[in-house]
Amino acid sequence: MGVVMSIIRIMIVENEPNQMQALCAALDQQDSMGIISIVSSRETAMKQLTTSPDIILINPEALKDQSLSRFINSIHTKSPRTRIIHILQQTPLDEELIYDIKAGVRGYIRTTDSPEIMIKAIRAVYNGEIWAERRILEKAISNPLLMPEILNVNLPGLAPLTNREKEMLTLVLQGESNKEIAAKSSISERTVKTHLYRVYRKLNVKSRTKAIALLSHS
Repeated sequence: MGVVMSIIRIMIVENEPNQMQALCAALDQQDSMGIISIVSSRETAMKQLTTSPDIILINPEALKDQSLSRFINSIHTKSPRTRIIHILQQTPLDEELIYDIKAGVRGYIRTTDSPEIMIKAIRAVYNGEIWAERRILEKAISNPLLMPEILNVNLPGLAPLTNREKEMLTLVLQGESNKEIAAKSSISERTVKTHLYRVYRKLNVKSRTKAIALLSHS
């Protein structure tokens, strides 16, 4: 008997009709991929998460006033296994791409990419990789904080960090004390300790030094 391939279940979040049609045309040719939902707004996307997509292709313009990082955090909370690919309509600065990757985007495709490139990107992200140019990955990883998405690959089942927890952890890895973190974040030291306790518990470590050892990239 032949091997049964898993179908990659895809949701498209796109408010530009022409681009939506182009994506559908490219994906419809793939037996190993299936479009399970096409939406044009954040609200509908959140409701459609019950379809359990493996991949979400998203144009952030469809989010309107909500930030991409906040949307990603909501997705990770409701559907931790879903991976997100950003649809680029124009080429942003490297720093913006790095921020998106750190926020949880697992890759990005351009509207001008060929169907072959789009398919490769989807398959790579589905298989646990990050689809981005080498220079972007090198810049992202050069930060003391190892990206949560890469950490998820190395530590399957890791509970997603909230944006505040990521902020706390980043400051820890930059060498800031709890007092300094409290001052920078305009919260009390006690609140900092509470956030970091939750972070360490998710990372399965018991101290600041062990978290640094786990997350620092040599």
